[in-house]
Amino acid sequence: MTIKNAAIIAAAFAWVSTPSVIFGQTTAKSADSTMMAMKASTLSLVREGERSMSQGSKNALTIDLPKTTPKEAEKLWKDYAKQFKGDTKKDKKTDEWFTDNAMIAAIGGANTIDMYTKFEETGGNTTMGMWIDLGGAYVGSKEFSDKYKEAENIMKNFALTVAREQTKKQLSDQSDELKTMERKQRNLEKDNIGLHEDIDKYKQKIAKAESDIQVNLKNQEESKKKIESQRKLVDEIQKKLNNLN
Repeated sequence: MTIKNAAIIAAAFAWVSTPSVIFGQTTAKSADSTMMAMKASTLSLVREGERSMSQGSKNALTIDLPKTTPKEAEKLWKDYAKQFKGDTKKDKKTDEWFTDNAMIAAIGGANTIDMYTKFEETGGNTTMGMWIDLGGAYVGSKEFSDKYKEAENIMKNFALTVAREQTKKQLSDQSDELKTMERKQRNLEKDNIGLHEDIDKYKQKIAKAESDIQVNLKNQEESKKKIESQRKLVDEIQKKLNNLN
């Protein structure tokens, strides 16, 4: 794992962990926070120390996987471990993943080795521990410096895999969100066209109604004249009837 790749991992996890980065806009404060997170992650990417596991307290390599659940990490590890050609299974009693007879030339040479990995939740993140059994001795930086470097690379490359999958998921989620926004925008534009069409229809109706009002007023005047004439006729007939009495 090169320094460049380590920085990529740190940057990816820092981006995932920094909510201030939204739609390509980063404030100066969030940029400083991101850089600090990148530096911190790069410096403490892999740690070494005694750690309890099913075989006792043994030397382990540990790495933090920010914003990742143990379930997500385990799913990726199961696929990642296939490259070691061993038999990888999870022991539900110990909650450890055991890779039996793994083939990693840079660590075991022509001999097979056993690998133990465990994923534990730590405050919304996941801590991964890995133990490599050479057959009585566990890989450590003091006794097996070259083997340790390879084990460290395995951890770093896995962290890069996790960061890559997280970024893919973010891309998928944000792409889906973009599609939803674009669909809403198309609907708004469609509604806008419909509203303008409605306005045109209403304008035509209003123009017709205004024309009809003028016709109605004219008809009312003619009707009033007819009524007045009919009233006079009725009065004359009434007078004629009165004269016959």
